[in-house]
Amino acid sequence: MFIDRFNQNRIRSIKTVLVRGLNWLDRVQENYQKKTAKIHPKPILILGHQKSGTTVIAALLGKISGKPVLIDPFHQFDLKALLRMRLFQQEIDLSSLVQAHPFYFSMPIVKDPNFTFLYPQLRTCFPESQYIIVMRDPRDTIRSILNRLKIPGNLPELDATCKQKLSAMDAKGWQLMLEGHLPDVPGNSYIERLAHRWNIAAETYLNHRDSIILVRYEDFLQDKIGTLKTLAQRVNLNPNKDISDLVDIQYQPRGNRAVNLMEFFGKENSMKIDSICKTGMERLNYL
Repeated sequence: MFIDRFNQNRIRSIKTVLVRGLNWLDRVQENYQKKTAKIHPKPILILGHQKSGTTVIAALLGKISGKPVLIDPFHQFDLKALLRMRLFQQEIDLSSLVQAHPFYFSMPIVKDPNFTFLYPQLRTCFPESQYIIVMRDPRDTIRSILNRLKIPGNLPELDATCKQKLSAMDAKGWQLMLEGHLPDVPGNSYIERLAHRWNIAAETYLNHRDSIILVRYEDFLQDKIGTLKTLAQRVNLNPNKDISDLVDIQYQPRGNRAVNLMEFFGKENSMKIDSICKTGMERLNYL
C-alpha cells in the first residue's frame, strides 16, 4: 500500500511538472508570436454590436475556410478600457494602437464589436480590407446583453446592486457601455443608452452599405451552414471544410431567447427601444 501511494504521488508530481512545462512552452511561443507578428495588410474585419452573434459567425467563418481568427483584440490588450476611453476621447488614434499591438491585427480574420464604432478610422488603417457586420434585432441584442450581465430589463435606471455588480467586473467595457460611453451616447436610462448605441451600429451599416457586407443573425440561425458558405464566398474565401458538427457549439454565454420580451423589459422600456430604434428596425426588416 505504501509503494502504491508512493507511485501515485510520483505520477502526480510528474504530471504536474509536465503540465507546467507545456504551459511554459505555450507562453514562450505566444510571446515569440507577439514579438514577431506583422500586421495583416488586409484582414477580413467583422463588426457588429456586442451580443449580436459576431463571435460565433467569426469563429465558424474561420472553421469553414480553414483560416485563423482573432477574437476581440480590445478585450485582450485593453481589458480595463483605458485605451478605448482615450481613443473615443480622441487623445490617441486607432492607427497608433494597431501599430503598438501588431499581433492582434495579424490574422486573416479579426472580429471585435468595438470596430463598429470606429469604422472611419478602421477604414483608414485597412483600406483594402473587406468588412462584415453582424446585426440582430435590437430587442434581442439588448436582452442578451442584460442576460449576460444578469441585469433586469425592466428597471427605470440601474440600481445600486446593478452598479456594484458592473463595477466588480474585470472587463470595464460593459460598465462604460451601460453608462453611455465607448462611444458617448444620449439617454436618461441604461435602456435608452443601449438603444441609441444599437442605432449607431445600424447606421454604420446603412451609411456604408456599399462597402460593408450585412449578415443578420436571425438569417444565420435559419440556415447556419448556407449563410456561412455564402459569406465565405463573398469575401473570397473557400468554404471547403465540413463544420456540421460545430455549428451548434456555444461560443459565448447564451442568453434566454425564450423569454417574453414584453415581460422582460416591461411596457415602458419596450416602448423606449421601439421608439429609439424604429427607423433602423424598419430599414433592416425588424418591424
